[in-house]
Amino acid sequence: MVSEIQAFIESQLSSGSFSLLSIFFLALGGLLAGLLPCVYPLYPITAGILKSRVSKHKWSHPLVYYIGLATMYAIFGLIAGVSGGAFNAFLRYPETQLVLAILLFILGLSVAEFLYFPFFSGDLRNSVNVSYANTFFLGIGAGLLSSPCVGPVVVSILVQLITYQTEGIRIVPILFTSLKMFVFGLGLGIPFLLIGVFGFALPKSGKWMKSVQWILALLILYFSYTYLEKAFVLWGYDSSLSAKVFLIWSLVLTFLYLQKKEGLPCERMKLSLFQLGAYTSLVVLVLLLQSAIFKFQLAIGESEPGSNSVPMEVHGNLEWHRSKTEVFRLAKETGKPIFIDFYADWCTNCKEFQKLTLTNKEWNETFKKNTILWKIYDTDLIFEEFANDPNYPELKIGLPFFLILNAEGKMIYKSNDYLDTKGMIEAIRKL
Repeated sequence: MVSEIQAFIESQLSSGSFSLLSIFFLALGGLLAGLLPCVYPLYPITAGILKSRVSKHKWSHPLVYYIGLATMYAIFGLIAGVSGGAFNAFLRYPETQLVLAILLFILGLSVAEFLYFPFFSGDLRNSVNVSYANTFFLGIGAGLLSSPCVGPVVVSILVQLITYQTEGIRIVPILFTSLKMFVFGLGLGIPFLLIGVFGFALPKSGKWMKSVQWILALLILYFSYTYLEKAFVLWGYDSSLSAKVFLIWSLVLTFLYLQKKEGLPCERMKLSLFQLGAYTSLVVLVLLLQSAIFKFQLAIGESEPGSNSVPMEVHGNLEWHRSKTEVFRLAKETGKPIFIDFYADWCTNCKEFQKLTLTNKEWNETFKKNTILWKIYDTDLIFEEFANDPNYPELKIGLPFFLILNAEGKMIYKSNDYLDTKGMIEAIRKL
């Protein structure tokens, strides 16, 4: 029943109509996405930005901030339409994850009051620098920062847009989907709006607030680490290496900060960050060089599109093939359908699906006895071949994505819903 409800909601999101029901589900989807743990660090940042911007009309600046956040999602729709999903792919680059990690790290230091940003404060009654335009662009920034967290939620909306692009750019569908994204952004921004309007009816600051402030700062720093981890995994490194780098990064910054005895804490931290930035740049250059060498060696070692130096991966009792030639040879010999799991180490739901294939008994037995399993990584050459096929616009948006082909290679099922157990099993059993 859960799968059926989810399928109904997704059909409303990606339908060609724009009814009150679809508006409701778009806003509801945005609101639920705004409750994801990785969005939490933005709430104290929002409170810090809007704290001194609430004038006699306490709704004005929070409302402008709210509209700015939703506008960022409308822009996402426009960019995705014009670029055919290239912008969404850009958000999955390791370099993008690294930039987000650094940005969150700096914001964490700001929440802990080691750094001071003028646009996070100011007296609305006495300062002309705190304008509505300033608040609007800060809202846009909040929308940009939240986008990697909620990206999988909007896949069903953008799939429709990319499908339109198979016949070239069309203005009306692009604007139509941009409006849908705006409504989604309005739902996502509801907690931000409520924080801006009602978030200051709390007891006055005291020692207890300082503890809360440090907890929030540590939470933001933790999410900074998670983005760094994603970057390392995308570069092909072990995730444990990112923990070591983050620890060294933090220890070096602490050492540099403590070495400076003179000046205000904020000034000392700025100088320390500049020094750390120089060291980090050297590390990043080395990592990029090693990543380029690794990818070059991988390309040289591939004897066929989609092949891999490891012909098979074993997870529990399931064997996942990595060679296109071997997969179709086995399918032809046995007559079994081919189940393709498009996988990436940065994809959380991909990992959850991998767990479910072992813990769900019916699923596991169906895969073990009745299918040829094929795992394709987003770094495999064959991945681009599928992504460029107009039959699979979902791959232009993101992962997870699943395909079931018959023994002749004809598609009989596709989905980005890793919980659609019923649909996958029924498609396999029909063959």
